[in-house]
Amino acid sequence: FIVTEKIDGTSVGIVWDGERISFIGHTEKSQFAPRYAEYLKSRFQTSEFESKVEEYFGEKNVILYGEGISKDYNVHYGFPEGEFILYDIQSQNTGNFWDRQYVMEAAEKLGFKYPWETDMTIDEAIEFVKTRPQSKLDPSVKMEGLVLRAPIELASNGKRVITKIKVKDFVDVANYKTEA
Repeated sequence: FIVTEKIDGTSVGIVWDGERISFIGHTEKSQFAPRYAEYLKSRFQTSEFESKVEEYFGEKNVILYGEGISKDYNVHYGFPEGEFILYDIQSQNTGNFWDRQYVMEAAEKLGFKYPWETDMTIDEAIEFVKTRPQSKLDPSVKMEGLVLRAPIELASNGKRVITKIKVKDFVDVANYKTEA
């Protein structure tokens, strides 16, 4: 499997419709806290950022999926408030997700962090998570877990098959601290 670090963040979709930026949460009912919503607008609904996105994507309609880091809700990772960690890009026209190499390239071009990535079997991933590893993004924080994808995207009813392995599933959660 292709394995990336699972980031403890607020699920954010940055939507580019070919002209402007908007935002979506994890579900249709998701709402961002007012302070965090203002942060998203101030960082990503700017002419500077929209120009950068337009230069890279042109008129392609895409959704940039990532985790937003907010001190109020998540582990802070030592990043500035609101840091966005890009992990996926989806074409709104076709519904297809971009290949990993293009997501990493887009992250670099747009100035986003991207989760560490490697190859593992499911058994290797489970054993790794059981060690309660440090985050590769910020070694002062314990890793939340791993996200596993097949090297060739598999789909079920039009949706991708993704496996998540979380550290909390293998530890005494009451006594587990994410900060190192």
